[in-house]
Amino acid sequence: MTGARPERTYAVVVGAERYAAGPSWDLPGPAADARRFTDWLRGRGVPAANVFLLLDPLPGAGGPEVDVAAGTAGREAVQEVLTRRLPALEGDLLWVFWGGHGVTDPQGHRRLFYGDAGPDDRRNLDLDAWLTAFTTDLLPGFRRQIWLVDSCQTFVEDLGFARALPTELPSGGERLPGREQFVLLASGPGQRAVNDPVRQTGAFSRAVLAALTSSDGGAWPPDMNGVADTVLGEFTGPGQRPTSLWHRSWAGDERRLEFPATRRLEEPVTDAGLAELIGLLAGWPSMADRDHRQLVLGMLPPDLAGAIPRMGAPRPDIISIVRTCRRHPGGLAALVDALSLLEPGSLEQRELKDWADRRLTPGSGG
Repeated sequence: MTGARPERTYAVVVGAERYAAGPSWDLPGPAADARRFTDWLRGRGVPAANVFLLLDPLPGAGGPEVDVAAGTAGREAVQEVLTRRLPALEGDLLWVFWGGHGVTDPQGHRRLFYGDAGPDDRRNLDLDAWLTAFTTDLLPGFRRQIWLVDSCQTFVEDLGFARALPTELPSGGERLPGREQFVLLASGPGQRAVNDPVRQTGAFSRAVLAALTSSDGGAWPPDMNGVADTVLGEFTGPGQRPTSLWHRSWAGDERRLEFPATRRLEEPVTDAGLAELIGLLAGWPSMADRDHRQLVLGMLPPDLAGAIPRMGAPRPDIISIVRTCRRHPGGLAALVDALSLLEPGSLEQRELKDWADRRLTPGSGG
């Protein structure tokens, strides 16, 4: 890809950490990653006026200070940019970066939740519909586009939502020749992305930003196929990683890289095993702190986190968390994955690993 200039590059950068659905949906990291991505764009010469930064940050959200005014990541603000602001512009290249919660609907479409998604109105953007719409005359001014999306794509039916997701599709448009879209997603359909609330970053976003930064000083935009290869390679070894990555190249070729499945809970978990886990966690210094317990809940699937009754004192709260996770398919495995980010390398982590090795077995769930 040649001919793109930073001064004629535009970007839509979305980071949703806080949702109208309430604290159980809190996701520390996407707003900080959005600021990091914006900072990288500015460092490569993209004008501040060309960046639409849309955030719903949690208190204390990290990331660098940027000289770009931020709007909210709610439906109205996002739609204003997509349907009114961008179609009136013309440039060499459009970047779209989105971090936050997402699901896959029964039709296989990827949905991204707006910051104002609530328990009775789970407002969302149909990513697949907008990818198609942006290859039509609805967006005539941007022939080349790069989409980077850091979100889960869990099957919506697995979340047990009481109501169907609302659907809002972009207007139909005529296909335009020569449209080029490069797409890199943190997960494939039905899969989960990985978020690190302690560092306030997504594992995918961190890897993408590192690959982009290593390209500084080179062509604009960077060699995105090379960036994708670097990101995919980042997750082939041990350590924190998504379940899968999904990639579509400039040429339209698609590929999906699967990683080894997480451990799955043996059915059923004995009361003795449950009591052992409760005893372990009650002895963790970090789990005595309510904010740390909230960080752990923020890494669980939203439906599971939202089903956990919260107690005031640490031990009753831990009992409530563990017992609710046992009732949820794959819930204890998800809890162990979330806890693995606390107190790394500690005796507590070694004891947790020993518990998991004895109580959990390899499988396809999680």
